[in-house]
Amino acid sequence: MSEQEQQQVSAQDIVLGAIVKATVISVQSDHVMVDFGYKQEGKILRKDWSAVSIPSLQDVVQVGDVVDAQVESLDETPILSRKSAVNEETWARLAKLLSDNIVITVKVLAVVKGGLVADLLGIRAFIPASLIDVKFIQDLSAFVMQPLDVVVSEVEPADHRLILSHKRVLEWQEQDARQSQMDNFHVGEHVQGTVARLTPFGAFIDLGGVDGLLHISEMSWSRVERPEDVVQPGQTVEVKILKVEKESGRISLSMKGDRVSPWADVADHFHVGDLVKGTIKRLSSFGAFVEVAPGIEGLVHVSQISEKRVAQPSDVLSPGQEVQVKILEVHPEEERMALSMKEVRRESVKREEKKRVNHFVEKQTAEPAATTLGDLFGDLLRDKFK
Repeated sequence: MSEQEQQQVSAQDIVLGAIVKATVISVQSDHVMVDFGYKQEGKILRKDWSAVSIPSLQDVVQVGDVVDAQVESLDETPILSRKSAVNEETWARLAKLLSDNIVITVKVLAVVKGGLVADLLGIRAFIPASLIDVKFIQDLSAFVMQPLDVVVSEVEPADHRLILSHKRVLEWQEQDARQSQMDNFHVGEHVQGTVARLTPFGAFIDLGGVDGLLHISEMSWSRVERPEDVVQPGQTVEVKILKVEKESGRISLSMKGDRVSPWADVADHFHVGDLVKGTIKRLSSFGAFVEVAPGIEGLVHVSQISEKRVAQPSDVLSPGQEVQVKILEVHPEEERMALSMKEVRRESVKREEKKRVNHFVEKQTAEPAATTLGDLFGDLLRDKFK
C-alpha cells in the first residue's frame, strides 16, 4: 500500500468527536489553522482553544505546536476544539506530571484575585500568590504574558481544579545552587562572610549565597550572653568552617579561630588552694561566675559567697565587681572551676591569728623575764572567747 493510500485510510478514520493530534501551521488573533491528518486543514477558534479567556491567540500559540483537539465538524473547513479535547486521559497526564514532579513551562494569561491564571492542556490552571515566589510579591502584573516554569501542585478532576507552583521550582533551583556551592567549602578553612541575621542562639552568616550558623558558643572563648554583644547584621566577619553537612545543607562556623582553648593549660597556672583575683561576669540564682583569666570562668556557688546565709547572689554582688576567690576544684577537661569567697575570709583570719602568735613568740623570746601562758596567749584567748 502506497503512502498516499495510507494517508487516505487514516483520514477516513477521522470522525466527528474523535480526539486527534493537531499541528499548528498558522496563527491569527482569533483562530489557528492545524494539520490533523485529514484531507483538509482544520480550524480552532479562539473561544475553543482554552477554558481560559485569551485576548489573542498570537500571544500564546506558535507554529509547530502540537495539541490534542476534538473534531467538531468535517465541513469544507473542519472545525476542531482544543478545549473540548479535555478528558480523563488529559487529567491522567496531569496526575502523572504531579507524581513525577516534572517541570513544565506555561504562559501566564491574567492576574486574578489571589494569584495568576495560565492555560495547561486546555484547562484553566491557577497559580496562588503564595506559590509564585519564595518571597511575597505585591504586584503580579509583570508576570502577564510571560513564560513561567512550574510544577503541578494539585490535581482534582472532579472539581476541574488544577494548581501550579513556580515557588517549588525556585526552591529546587536554590537547593541545587546551594549543593553546588557546598562543594566549595572545606572544614578548617577561614572565609569571610556577612552577618545576615541574629537569633537567640547565634548568627547566620552569608558566605556568598549560602548561610552558615555561627553558634553563640563559637563567638568567643569568653561566655557570650547575647549574639548582638559580639556581631551586628551587615557586619563583615572572618570565620572558620567547623563542619559541612552537604545532605542537610548546613555549615557550622566559629570565630574562635585556631587559637587553643584557654582551658588547655589552665592546670599549669591555677591550682587547688590558690587565692586569685577575678571579675564577676554574671549572676544566677545559684551563684556568681567569676572570670579569673581571659576565657576562664569559675563558679562561686551561693553557699560559698559568705559565711552568712545569702538568699540571692545579686543581694551582695554585682557584675563587673572585682573579688578575690579561693580555688576549690579545677577540671580543665570539663572547662569547670569551683571557687569560694567564703574561704578567702577564713584564710585571712588564719593568717591574722598566725601573725599575732608569731608576734607574741618573737616578743617573749626577746624578753629575759619569765612569762606565763596568760601573758603569752591572754589577748588571743580573750578575743577567741568574747
